[in-house]
Amino acid sequence: LCVPFPLSSPPWDAGTGSQDLDSITFFSFSLIEGYISIVMDAETQKRFPSDLLLTSSTGELWRMVRIGGQPLGFDECGIVAQIAEPLAAADISAYYISTFNFDHALV
Repeated sequence: LCVPFPLSSPPWDAGTGSQDLDSITFFSFSLIEGYISIVMDAETQKRFPSDLLLTSSTGELWRMVRIGGQPLGFDECGIVAQIAEPLAAADISAYYISTFNFDHALV
């Protein structure tokens, strides 16, 4: 599989210290015990042949929410619980991904 990298994201706005979150490119690859999970934004998915990926049969799309306006430190705790508990109470599925710089919740 040749993954069409590099991916690019909108640049940081020095004035606000943030990015346009609606146009961020996202690609996450996980290999655990022989199982592969790939999470990506819809535009990146279009780069793959349509018959290559197994996707949701319902066409379900998730919305990504960046957690925090700046990278979270290792001393932060309870953040996932603060997000997951109200979503679970409302019967809303959530998928949480942590990266070196940011955490993301997909709902």
